Amino acid sequence: MNLRARIAPMLVAGALASVPLDAQQVLVRDPGPGAFGRRLASMLAAPHQLIAPAAVPAVLTRDSAYSQTVVVLHRDVVIEGRVHGDVLVVGGDAFLHPGAVVDGRVIAVGGAVYESRLAITRDGVESHPDFTFEARNSGASYVLDYELVREHPSPPFSLPGVYGLRIPAYDRSDGLSLPFGPTIAFDTGFVEINPLVTYRSDIGAFDPSVDGELAFGRHTRAHLFVGRTTLTNDNWIWSDLVNSAAVIGLGLDTRNYYRADRAEATVNRLLESTTIEFVPFLGVRAERDRSIGPDSLAIGGPWSFVGRTDNDRMLRPNPPITRGDLRAALAGGLFDWELQRVRVSFDLINEFAAFDVGSRRFVQSTLDGAVRFPTFGAQFFYFNAHVIYTFGDTAPPQRWSYLGGSGTITTLPLLSLGGDRLLYLESNYYIPITWIDLPVVGSPSVTLRHMIGSAGVGHLPSFEQNLAVRVALSFVRFDAAVDPARQTWEFGLGLSLAR
Repeated sequence: MNLRARIAPMLVAGALASVPLDAQQVLVRDPGPGAFGRRLASMLAAPHQLIAPAAVPAVLTRDSAYSQTVVVLHRDVVIEGRVHGDVLVVGGDAFLHPGAVVDGRVIAVGGAVYESRLAITRDGVESHPDFTFEARNSGASYVLDYELVREHPSPPFSLPGVYGLRIPAYDRSDGLSLPFGPTIAFDTGFVEINPLVTYRSDIGAFDPSVDGELAFGRHTRAHLFVGRTTLTNDNWIWSDLVNSAAVIGLGLDTRNYYRADRAEATVNRLLESTTIEFVPFLGVRAERDRSIGPDSLAIGGPWSFVGRTDNDRMLRPNPPITRGDLRAALAGGLFDWELQRVRVSFDLINEFAAFDVGSRRFVQSTLDGAVRFPTFGAQFFYFNAHVIYTFGDTAPPQRWSYLGGSGTITTLPLLSLGGDRLLYLESNYYIPITWIDLPVVGSPSVTLRHMIGSAGVGHLPSFEQNLAVRVALSFVRFDAAVDPARQTWEFGLGLSLAR
């Protein structure tokens, strides 16, 4: 059934679907072979509100606010209001509508999460379509048993997105990047191939690529990419969506770019326990790199509402790279630990590289880490880190990353610090003001923030830091940041979808 057909009955049945929350207990009897069932049991042991199974979708209405995690059993859910916790859907899909705010995650088991660009999920979304949990009513409680989903295998040929048009992106180098292509699946989806052509409007290029995924059972997967593309090392600052919106609306691009022909293959293995998921991987990479505009002589580029001809906005030059060939072995892993709403995760990539210009040999390690835990009531603390360290020879400029400006150290000029070594630490204490509940937009929030970082070539220079406060209402926010050493201030108004 297509997405439009799924949403239509939801809108018709919205009033009927806003049913009272069920007070019955939910028990996980068979958690299944993976770690998720045990994580589910831990989530259900914490305070939550239950929406029982029914034939119509549940609607968390726009004028509603939920003070804790919401669990939905065997029905779809439409999220329009505010949830101070997670939304967990077992045996259904979750649809985020504009204006929805979820302070935790939106998780769909046996279904998928359909996001909205104007909804906020502070901890992201998870979709687990390959398995679910059958819910049986035992009178005083619902009992959940693990069940593998095989009824809906992937079709051999499909056109994801809008008839094969994938999610576009927009930046100051390529302009509009519009990918198009089908998905080809074999062996009921265990082999999936995406042959794509991406049109890049400002450089007039049609970039071919092939992206493939091969599953050797549930725990082992291989991934392959071959193609011509535009790359950046700064996509950790803002998501593609937020960066694209900032480029179009403000002429603000928090990334530097270069062009590459790249081939990459990786194999990963899922290792799991009751509270831990660890996915180590090995791989190889080969690429041929070259610079892309704008450069210091550029007089025009992609369109934007603001800053189209400004040298510190749309015409901000990309740092030139060293043209050449790079070969590398890859090793790393993704680690995730969660217990009683305390979550620790990190993603480590080690690149053992050889660059043909100057016969450089280097190892570059990149670590993204996050820690989150609740404090008092609906308040919580979260900490993010991004670390790059290069061993051996100096890495070429196409392996440098940058700090400064929106998304990092706000009081510094945009991406003014850069090099093959970088350290950025960000602490946030989030305080929702739940006693204020405004129609449509919900409750405001205040976030106390501290950011510190440095970046350089071969070493880290003196650290820069900001103290900041953020006031947000729905997806609109106001930021005020100060550099305590220089006593300089920076103020901003924007979307709370971004860092």
